[in-house]
Amino acid sequence: MKIQDFYVETLGIADAQLVQELITNSQTKFIEKEHILQHIGSKSAELHFLVNGLLRGFFLDAKGNEVTDCFIYAHGAPVVSSVDLGQPSLIGIEALEDSEVISIPFSVVLPLVYSNLELATLYNRLLSNSFKRHWENKMALIQYTAAERYQWFLENYPGLIERVNHQCIASFLGITPVSLSRVRRLLKCKN
Repeated sequence: MKIQDFYVETLGIADAQLVQELITNSQTKFIEKEHILQHIGSKSAELHFLVNGLLRGFFLDAKGNEVTDCFIYAHGAPVVSSVDLGQPSLIGIEALEDSEVISIPFSVVLPLVYSNLELATLYNRLLSNSFKRHWENKMALIQYTAAERYQWFLENYPGLIERVNHQCIASFLGITPVSLSRVRRLLKCKN
């Protein structure tokens, strides 16, 4: 995909001058499976948008075990590891498949977010969508049984059950891999 098409068609940016400035400062990057795109605590210099592939966000629990926080799989999704852009990463970002991203330096995009209404509106919309998704995830973890969480995952993350290691899914759902296997078997028997 051309970078211009991404900004115009995927993100819906109409300002031709803004699109040109973004294109001039952007590049396409290919991320190999299992590569850590962002390490916990490191400061990112770039904002990434997923073109294709699959990434996961993760943090470490008190014992140092990785806990999957989110999956980034939708074309055009921002790959953000901290609410404050350009600040130290709160989570790690790992490629679960060979992936492609469009990257733009924070030194370019942050001044534009503060000075361009269209970009500020886009940023707020993307941030709002991300918060909504994360809150839905947290509510499902708190309110649902393990079986309900698994069904919720299947509905809200279509096709990922075949693409993601089940250990990552179990971690995301707050259950053990053994419990996930048990729930999957139980639901298969019911259907």
